[in-house]
Amino acid sequence: MNARHADVFVIGAGPAGLCAALRLNQLGYRVILAERSTLWPRPQIGEALTPGVRNIVDLLDANDALAGVPLIARLPARVRWRSAETEDALHGDSAVVERARFDAALLALAEKRGVEVMRPARVSTQNATSGGWQLVLESEHGATLLEAGFVIDARGRAGGAARLDCAPALAASWAEWDCGTLPAQWHGTTRVEALATGWLWGTRLPDGSYRAMLLADPARQRHDMPGGPAQRLRAACAASRLFSELAATPAQTSVHVCAATPYLDIEAWRPGWIKTGDAAFAVDPISSSGVEKAMRFSLQAVTAAHTFLQSNDPAGEEIAGEFFEERLIETCARHCVWTRNYYAQAWCADEPFWRERSKAATPTGEAEAFMHWRDKLERQIRLVAQAAPSNPEPPAPPAPPRRHQAIRFSAGIETVRTLCVVNDQVQVRSALAHPRLPRPLAFHEDQALLPCLDILRRRPRFDEALRALGVAMDEAKALRLLAWLWRERVIESADA
Repeated sequence: MNARHADVFVIGAGPAGLCAALRLNQLGYRVILAERSTLWPRPQIGEALTPGVRNIVDLLDANDALAGVPLIARLPARVRWRSAETEDALHGDSAVVERARFDAALLALAEKRGVEVMRPARVSTQNATSGGWQLVLESEHGATLLEAGFVIDARGRAGGAARLDCAPALAASWAEWDCGTLPAQWHGTTRVEALATGWLWGTRLPDGSYRAMLLADPARQRHDMPGGPAQRLRAACAASRLFSELAATPAQTSVHVCAATPYLDIEAWRPGWIKTGDAAFAVDPISSSGVEKAMRFSLQAVTAAHTFLQSNDPAGEEIAGEFFEERLIETCARHCVWTRNYYAQAWCADEPFWRERSKAATPTGEAEAFMHWRDKLERQIRLVAQAAPSNPEPPAPPAPPRRHQAIRFSAGIETVRTLCVVNDQVQVRSALAHPRLPRPLAFHEDQALLPCLDILRRRPRFDEALRALGVAMDEAKALRLLAWLWRERVIESADA
């Protein structure tokens, strides 16, 4: 049996796995990546790239590698959502990419930088060891024994016994049409339309085809409309205003169906083995941000793995796991709140499909482990919802403080323990927590806030606080910090 050793073994060559492999390579780790698919580049759904992907590509220094990947940028959108009678015309800020080529370009870049790629290969056995993991990989060349200090599992939606559904069941049905068979106005727009029992999304792809997708409750669909997925997709198009022409136009592909229910995996963290991308969580496709969130979370997963691997004691390993779990729950909670609010804006929000998704999310799962995660997720959802401004108009900023005015922390300030990323590793720091801050704050402009802000507990004059802060930072930064805390009403006049 062949033998291999790696610092980190990554399973899966989608955006999440490739992002993790490239970032680990940047941090100096020896990485082996395995992809089980025999077809490469493999066709994918999830072609939308939201603007935040650009920052991730910049961090990975992957712009040149992705320059030749076909994409369509800034397509305008026709959206019928808030009203059944009128539509909104929106300027697109996302891009539609040829995902197979996107994944292939990232994989080629990883190989070029020294990541060892095994494809096609699948994990047949896995066992924890005192130094990490021992796995057996099966490929056309036979079995390979792999020893790795850490494993990042990015195998996508495969499996699901430990998954906590974050919303009611959702299924996606889609097909593709030849753009040449459609009127010219179809070529240059993305379309989104809310229907009473679901919603439709469609866009032109870089290969010249047009994809239309129906998102609906699978059980309700089967009950209300007997027949197959093709009949249901065609019936939904016929009932719509933006997609009605597709109902009478033959598609060039068969109709595909896949699960689209948002979830998180409660076993996404084990010491030395973590999941990322769709293996860890899935978001509602209503946001079109699945690729970005998978890649962004992979960067968090790498930070946890890097912290774990560099730790010399169990306390450091526990901090890595705590950070990973915290970021996973926060990511899912923020998306739950956003999608709930967006579903509530639909013209048909009183219909059962929409009502179920616009109310407060109630994750499912009755086993004790599920209930533990469910409670933590629901608590984070409440915190995110409370932090979201109910009034879109921000309050007028307070008048600037006078130089000789005494200042203090406003009511509600606390010093709390928080986890921060410093030099790509997780550290425990003291932070300021306040009802007006979205999360505990340990740094501002890369400057540690405590203990330098402790002077505010003594109610100094503004100019005294500025001079005291000038010991730890330059005066311009100190002035910006105090001005920001004043605008946010975290500090106030001591005479108030």
